[in-house]
Amino acid sequence: MFKRGSQYTRDEIANIVRPENPPYGGDWTTGYARIDDKLFVFMNIGVAGRTGHDFENYYDENTNTLIWFSKPNKRSTNPLFQKLISGELTPYFFARWNQKPPFTFLGTGSIVKFEDGYKTPQGYECIRFVISVAELQAIISPHQKTEIFENNLVVDNERSSFFFEKQLEDFLVSNWDRTPLAKEYEIYEKDGQRCGQQFRTNTGPVDILAQRKDKTDFLVVELKRDRASDVVVGQTLRYMGWVKEHLCNSNQKVTGCIIAQRKDEKLDYALKHVDSIHFLRYEVDFRLLS
Repeated sequence: MFKRGSQYTRDEIANIVRPENPPYGGDWTTGYARIDDKLFVFMNIGVAGRTGHDFENYYDENTNTLIWFSKPNKRSTNPLFQKLISGELTPYFFARWNQKPPFTFLGTGSIVKFEDGYKTPQGYECIRFVISVAELQAIISPHQKTEIFENNLVVDNERSSFFFEKQLEDFLVSNWDRTPLAKEYEIYEKDGQRCGQQFRTNTGPVDILAQRKDKTDFLVVELKRDRASDVVVGQTLRYMGWVKEHLCNSNQKVTGCIIAQRKDEKLDYALKHVDSIHFLRYEVDFRLLS
């Protein structure tokens, strides 16, 4: 039906799958759609989706598997996923590494394992799948962006930004003492153990939770690897509200910090009326030394 490694648009796939009545619109325009006994999966790898749900789908070179996420608020008890897990549905995986229409057909896959209740950066719960696809590395490697490694810093060398938010997060945590935030704050600790990275709340994980060195006020740090928009303000306020409710005493305050490579006009307007959150821009500077 499809040639592995070849590129197809959604419309081309629709016409191949059901030429007499192509499945335009509806679920077909989202991350996955069922047609008869097949599940067509449209993955964005290293780039945000257009629906505002930024799932960090990726190819794991160590295990030669795909890491793929369901739509928000889905669990493995959902009838569609029960059929997928049992093998009644065959998943067809298509991937792209930018926002351009064509997807590359990776092949059909099988589920290695799955995890219910995985929290997304937006605080939604979803299913995290580990997927095996035959001869995946040969197909996917030509599409992976060239990366430059220096001191565990992974850079997208087309835009000089981090490839995933997780890499930005790990880099900041590892180099916290070299950031301007470290003058007043340290990463949150409990019982002598640092626990401020991906700090769990019932509204989603805080990227980095910090506290003043005198153990008073808290700082919620929200990260975006590329451009931040006004949506992140609500996300940060939600975390700040949880910290205020569950960790602060009556004299402690909570502020927020959004870190991204750039921001749009919507975020500028939103922050004009939110004094408790400020924005910091990061730059990636790398050098090759002989």
